[in-house]
Amino acid sequence: MSRPRSLRERLQTTTFLAVLAGYGVLLLLNNGLQVLQRRSAHAQLVAAVWQELDAGRLELPAAGVLPLPGGDELRRVGPSAVQPPRIERVAGERWLVSAGSGLEVRQNVSAVLEAERRGQWLLVAVAGFSSLITSALLRPVLRDGLSGPLEVLSQALASAEPDAAARQELIAVADQPTELRPIANAFNALQRRLAAGREEQRTFIDGVAHELRTPLTLISGNAQRLERLLAGTTPEANGAPLPPLLQAGRAIHAEADRITRLVRDLLDLARRDGDRLELRSLPFDAGDALLAAYERLETLAVGRLRLQAPDADADLRVRADPERLGQCLTNLVENALKYAPAPTPVELAVERRHDSVVLHVRDHGPGVAPGEREGIFELFRRGTAAPLASLSGSGIGLAMVRLLMERMGGTAQVADAPGGGADFQLLLPALCTV
Repeated sequence: MSRPRSLRERLQTTTFLAVLAGYGVLLLLNNGLQVLQRRSAHAQLVAAVWQELDAGRLELPAAGVLPLPGGDELRRVGPSAVQPPRIERVAGERWLVSAGSGLEVRQNVSAVLEAERRGQWLLVAVAGFSSLITSALLRPVLRDGLSGPLEVLSQALASAEPDAAARQELIAVADQPTELRPIANAFNALQRRLAAGREEQRTFIDGVAHELRTPLTLISGNAQRLERLLAGTTPEANGAPLPPLLQAGRAIHAEADRITRLVRDLLDLARRDGDRLELRSLPFDAGDALLAAYERLETLAVGRLRLQAPDADADLRVRADPERLGQCLTNLVENALKYAPAPTPVELAVERRHDSVVLHVRDHGPGVAPGEREGIFELFRRGTAAPLASLSGSGIGLAMVRLLMERMGGTAQVADAPGGGADFQLLLPALCTV
């Protein structure tokens, strides 16, 4: 299948062919005019010969040829009807012959035809040269008037930010060629509509998040109070099941916390494009942050969470937002508990790797296929192992992890865990180099 030609190539080819076609038509018209002129001159010669014969100033030869001025000839032939002029080639010369009444008027047109032929070849050469010149001159015109402005417009479209309209960073219509101004105007109008839509979306999400925070805080607080009251009236018994009311209180507390985190993630995602996502930058030890996450999440893991002690000599200091790093670890641990079959453990570890500090959340679930390891960090994307999860997910947890890590100067990735499963890794630049 041939490569589709660009608009510039089509315009150059079309112009080249148009010039050739124009010269071709001109060549045909010129040839026709020359034929008419030649026949008109011959007709005048024949008329002059007959006039001279009628006036008696020319004597008909009994036989042979009567030379005429200019190298032409008058010949006596046998009786014949009047015939239209024709071209005859005799001894390398070409003659235009008219016959009638037993006479032939023969006009030598060799020089005329040779001149016409040279003129035609000259016209063909001029046509080819003009086509090449036109094509060459058209190239910079197309580059400066079409390709260049289109490339600038394409770069502006590609680099346009969602909130550009709000900051008046739109395409300058006055700087565009006349033909491209409608496109620039249409893009500016679309950008304004998108900016207005995004602003409405942010306002809506901010409002919803604000309205949800108060009832969620009340639900969580009352659930904690209920837990404390019930726990105070329930004697501790090893291995004994918790009373139903205490179980319900803890379940309400856990779900309220989960919904609170979900609302926070949604609000952070809504703030990511407008540089409204605020993060702190503090120096701290990543090992301490991992230990704090382990202590906070151990109750959710039902004894499945394992903490691997870091190397005592490793410098694990980083500069980031400790609260947001804890949020990333929470999302990864919840994701691992969901996909890894119980009672397989979920392991937490931290290490120094060259100039980076890497925090690991490893599970022994189905793992992540190599072709999906980037896609699962996109918003609302789940891997092929999603149907194996015990609960349906929102599709924003891993996207939130990647967003927060990038805003803290790091990244998030996934690899194969030793012994099978997934190894989710959070990488941050080390505060000091080794």
